[in-house]
Amino acid sequence: MDTDRAPDEGTQRARASDTTSRRTAGTLALYAMFGCLGYLLASFGSILPELREERGLPRAEAALYPSAFALGLVVIGLIGPRLAERLGRYALPTALTALVGGAALLAAAGGRLGTAAGALIFGLGGAGLVQLVPAALRAAHHGDGTVQIGEANAVASAASVLSPILIGAALAHDLGWHTAFVLPPLTAAALLLLLARTSIHTLTPSKTTPADPPAGAAVGGGGGWVFWGWWGDLVLAVGVEFCMVFWAADFLGSVKGFGAGSAATLSAAFVLGMAVGRAAAGPVVRVAGRPERLLVVAAFVGIAGFAVLWTSPAPVAVGGLLLAGLGVALLYPVILGQALAAWASQPVRAAARCALASGVAIGVAPPLLGTLADLTTLRAAVLVAPALLTVLLVRCGWRLRATA
Repeated sequence: MDTDRAPDEGTQRARASDTTSRRTAGTLALYAMFGCLGYLLASFGSILPELREERGLPRAEAALYPSAFALGLVVIGLIGPRLAERLGRYALPTALTALVGGAALLAAAGGRLGTAAGALIFGLGGAGLVQLVPAALRAAHHGDGTVQIGEANAVASAASVLSPILIGAALAHDLGWHTAFVLPPLTAAALLLLLARTSIHTLTPSKTTPADPPAGAAVGGGGGWVFWGWWGDLVLAVGVEFCMVFWAADFLGSVKGFGAGSAATLSAAFVLGMAVGRAAAGPVVRVAGRPERLLVVAAFVGIAGFAVLWTSPAPVAVGGLLLAGLGVALLYPVILGQALAAWASQPVRAAARCALASGVAIGVAPPLLGTLADLTTLRAAVLVAPALLTVLLVRCGWRLRATA
């Protein structure tokens, strides 16, 4: 009997491996959705100096617009699982529509209220994608999803490189930021909803994913200590990333002396570094083995990049921004993959809690940096980012020693 079963088990393992590695049309659609999100998030950093100038805002108040996005993440983190269950196969199209619709409202609105409302709707849609896309990738590939999440984030990072370049070019030619901000993702989302409608509607994250959870992982409704440990790390990683995404252009302009167009364009160095790092996510994760070891190395590289950025003159500082992006690149996808794997029995709920972590990070770290910049200088305030990265490094180093 054992001999008869062996070929079937081998066939099942081969099919599972093929399903895990194969990129279906649905997988590519999920990657494209993250691309729209990445473009718009990076655009926020490029347009913040222009918003400040248009409205006469201090940095602390300008940072409230990204905080509206963070509020959307918090809302989805709290009610997302029930909302996703009610929407079913329409959850992903709804999230994508809210993302680009909110961005369009933000660009078109002339007053503070309309801009804040657009940012909030944009945040709700983006948070929905943050919740649903990783869970859908895990469900589609029957694994921990780390490689696929890394590839999705690589697409988002590649798209985020494009947005500062387009906005910088528009500003350099006195065309304003509005069209370059909203038109590319709006067009991409419309094509996705029209041409990939069948693939999108079949992508529904499963409520449960069969898996053997690690020791200490959650098997019920509240999450286990392993999950919440990774959740805290996710807050730190996202805080570092978005401090730089939102404030890099202002730092290059105000501290390093670049013009508005050049600062917006060169701020793409950070997201370019992230794109390169995340494009290599698959092989790097496989070679590194233990995620803690990879995270320690990545944090060291990020801190080195920040040191170059902070201490060097203008041309070299851009190289430091690139190096910082390269180090920060793998923090989010690796930590997210570990957090989802730690609560494998409830992937949608785990993803919603991770969206909540992103909301907390984006709602606290960039506004804190902006407030400190108003109270002191932007040069001093930007040290918030490497400080968060140092805390993450210590936590990962402790975890690595504890499990050695």
